[in-house]
Amino acid sequence: MRLSWPMVGRTKEMRIVEAALSAPAESGILISGPEGVGKSRIAREALSAVAAKGGGTRWTAGTSAARDIPLGAFSAWVPAGVSDTVSVLQGVIEALTAASSASGVVVGVDDVHLLDDLSAFVVHQIVARGTAKLVLTARADAPVPAPIQEIWKAGQCDRLDLDALTRDDIGELLSAVLEGSVDADVTRRLWQLTGGNVLYLRNIVEHEVAAGRMVQRKGYWRWIGEPSIPPGLVELIESRIGALPAPVGDVIDLVAVGEPIELEVLTRITDAAAVEEAEMRNLIMLEPAGGGIEVRVAHPLYGQVRRGRAARTRLRRLRGLVASDLATSDDRDDLRVVVRRATLSLDSDLRPDADLLLRAAYGAVWLADLTLADRLAEAAARAGAGPEPNLVRGHALSWLGRGQEAEDVLAATSTDELSDRDRARFAFLRSSNMLWALSDPRRAKELIDDAARSIDPDVREYIDAFRTVYWFAMDQPDAALSAAYNLSPDDLPVAGAEVSWALTQIAADAGRATESVSVADTGRAVATRSLDAPQMRFNIADAEVSALLLAGEIRSALDVAERVRRQSADLPGAAQLLGAAVAGRAALGAGRLDTACSLLRTAADGLSVAHAAGWGYRYRIPHITALALRGSTREAAAALAAHDDVRRAFRSLDHERA
Repeated sequence: MRLSWPMVGRTKEMRIVEAALSAPAESGILISGPEGVGKSRIAREALSAVAAKGGGTRWTAGTSAARDIPLGAFSAWVPAGVSDTVSVLQGVIEALTAASSASGVVVGVDDVHLLDDLSAFVVHQIVARGTAKLVLTARADAPVPAPIQEIWKAGQCDRLDLDALTRDDIGELLSAVLEGSVDADVTRRLWQLTGGNVLYLRNIVEHEVAAGRMVQRKGYWRWIGEPSIPPGLVELIESRIGALPAPVGDVIDLVAVGEPIELEVLTRITDAAAVEEAEMRNLIMLEPAGGGIEVRVAHPLYGQVRRGRAARTRLRRLRGLVASDLATSDDRDDLRVVVRRATLSLDSDLRPDADLLLRAAYGAVWLADLTLADRLAEAAARAGAGPEPNLVRGHALSWLGRGQEAEDVLAATSTDELSDRDRARFAFLRSSNMLWALSDPRRAKELIDDAARSIDPDVREYIDAFRTVYWFAMDQPDAALSAAYNLSPDDLPVAGAEVSWALTQIAADAGRATESVSVADTGRAVATRSLDAPQMRFNIADAEVSALLLAGEIRSALDVAERVRRQSADLPGAAQLLGAAVAGRAALGAGRLDTACSLLRTAADGLSVAHAAGWGYRYRIPHITALALRGSTREAAAALAAHDDVRRAFRSLDHERA
């Protein structure tokens, strides 16, 4: 599928090119950068701008096929009937630089690193004679012919080193290409996969749209499933990687399945000379990290392509090698390393380790990768870890908005092996899912009351914790405070953070800002320590922002919002949207209406997909308020009408609608 791709995120670069072409002392500009970042596009746009002002332009390109042909790049300008080299060169230069107006001529030459010697000489002579301006492009990692090097080394030609697009640029470009709003997770995934390379981005997006995996739903473009790299792009990347000696291939494939991997580990598992050759070929990159050196593939798609071509048995063996080495490292019990070890082991030739998989599942929850947490917990259950993995699965699925799946997992879980305290924790998780994800407060109350009748009163903290949350959700703060009277959130992993959120919001609504902020601090510490999903930390931050805004502490509210937005920036899924949502509410309180409208619209739309009555409902209200205050009354009225169609069984938020 062919889409229209406007040039986005290159305003500064275009100004640099235009300045070089208009400067009397400059002969033009050399645009250098990695393959696919948009060098040719900028050069062509620059020539189009010259032509629009009445100037003359010429365009050609160096190619591998014409590299061995004298004047191959300028064959279209070779004069007929001339045989001696000097006259031919003179004729080519005159034809290229002949101007039909006083505006002169700009000659664009793409991929000058592929020019034959005589073509490079022509470019050099145009500069020496000053008969035309030049816009040249060259691949950053390719050797450039000596005459071209002389031009910019002598200061006769400006140079622009072009970087890949930023994540924000990618988001803006996707919105323009797809003519609609794009889910933040799509932007994040594409930026991670393409590294901001426009050529790669274009190939993947057009392929995924045509395949029906990138679709527009509820006003947003979303990406369903795993990406499939187009065959043409695979061929391009394989040609870039080239034919590899077997030891170098081992290095690339091992990094592809295990990145980031410490250099010391890589050289221990593979061959040091092969690692050096892979680096010399620009197939891997080394980065300082934590006092050591980490190795990654030079571009994410290199790893994707290599994994796609390798035999499954080979990949399983390589994952096992990396996981086994990580298991002997000094930081093997670091939470992130535990998650990496377990994730690698899932599709490896290693025997499943139930304890490792369970610890990693909790770690993945804490890292906000809830889909991975579900996968690891399911594997732990299959490996014989007992009922505990199902509690993790239920927790993760509920946070993902897949409430019925969570209920199915929890309802099928036998609690016979659990202690009374763990059965109370189980009841808390199941009732919370029923309340929030399935919007069934009546059934949630039945579940917790049934559990309370069979659990020792001395270990009922989780029962009281849910009742605190339940009465808060039912807009009965006095009953919630009564249920929480004997609770200490510090002693309640998972539940403690949710209780803290409820108490933070209750204090905020009552105008007790100091108390609200203090409870929020406790809740954040509990959430971090208990490996709870970071989404709960954003709920707590939202309540804290409410308290600060009601107290007139606008600067403090903005500081809290900025902190959580930074924390959420690199997290997947809903966590990233929640950071934007909290920042949007703070911006609204500060009167920054355009910012508030933008952030809250993105958050409310994205969060409504999985659970319209949950976070989407909560953040649609301030979005409507921001629209109305900005004067966008029609848009606000339409949003309010759609919002009123959503039925919500908890936290009415009527005070925010008033």
